[in-house]
Amino acid sequence: MTVKINNETVSLPEGLTTLGETLRWKGVPDGGTAVALNGRLVPRSRWDATALDQNDDIVVISAAFGG
Repeated sequence: MTVKINNETVSLPEGLTTLGETLRWKGVPDGGTAVALNGRLVPRSRWDATALDQNDDIVVISAAFGG
């Protein structure tokens, strides 16, 4: 399956079917991260229950700390 992650087209390995699995595969941290799927925010509690479809558009935003 092919999806977009932050405007980069990515071919997912066989067996990755949920948003949570995909984010772990890409090394996205749980904390300090917001994720939108096709323009809609997905709460962290729903990542593992959110199925992906061909050509889905995932946007990952990570908090940056500093001063």
